[in-house]
Amino acid sequence: MFRRMFSSTLFSANFLWAAALTFSGDSALAQSLPNGSQAVSQTTQQDGPTELIITYRCPPPRRAAFRQFVTESGIRRFEQWKQDGVLKDYRFLFNWYVDVDTWDAMAVLSFTNYAQVARWKEIERVSPGGLIRDALELAWPLNTTSADLMSHGAAEEPNHLDGRGAPASSVYWVISYDAANAGAFRDFVNANLVAQFKAWMHDGLASYSIYSNRYPGGKRWQGLVVLEFKDMEAFSHAKSPPKDPRGGEREPVMADAVVVR
Repeated sequence: MFRRMFSSTLFSANFLWAAALTFSGDSALAQSLPNGSQAVSQTTQQDGPTELIITYRCPPPRRAAFRQFVTESGIRRFEQWKQDGVLKDYRFLFNWYVDVDTWDAMAVLSFTNYAQVARWKEIERVSPGGLIRDALELAWPLNTTSADLMSHGAAEEPNHLDGRGAPASSVYWVISYDAANAGAFRDFVNANLVAQFKAWMHDGLASYSIYSNRYPGGKRWQGLVVLEFKDMEAFSHAKSPPKDPRGGEREPVMADAVVVR
């Protein structure tokens, strides 16, 4: 009944403050592009897209149970896939608030090459969105976006880590952008975002990742920015990123960081 009630909800990926369900994958991602990477080139599409961004939706009465499942056991499946070489890296983010216009959780999956994406397709046949059957009674994948990692940068001083090697206090801000096409978004990133994010690393920004939707259309975003702040104190001083006068970005949603113990 809940599935029928909520499955018709359309996804409008917003400005998102998201809670990072911890993972040990940041280090590999940080090595994928030079720290403080500046210009975004057009070479990101020489192969198939090696990033998958999956969003999840769950009805409010089951949201707490879904979050508990992911925190206690679901996230371990993604970690095992990384250890087995299926994934190069991953992030699992959890939205702080219930919002009919956005998502409850988001997984950002990184692959070494496009051949690895084919392996994930096999997993999807039995575990949609990486979820087991019991978890699908609580929540379900909403949208899956094939994307390119356009730019990534990380502060020279690593964020504080807990005993398991995961960010203990990170706060994530996820921003989705609309643009006429990938070229327009790339120009906006080069002219405005990268330099701004690099400057913010002196004020508490731990890392940034910028993604471009390989196959945009309909209500899908063209660009996605994931900002990681060191903690709530650093985030409290954050300013809104530059706006694209030729495009736009979605409404903001706040969230808190969740750490898997």
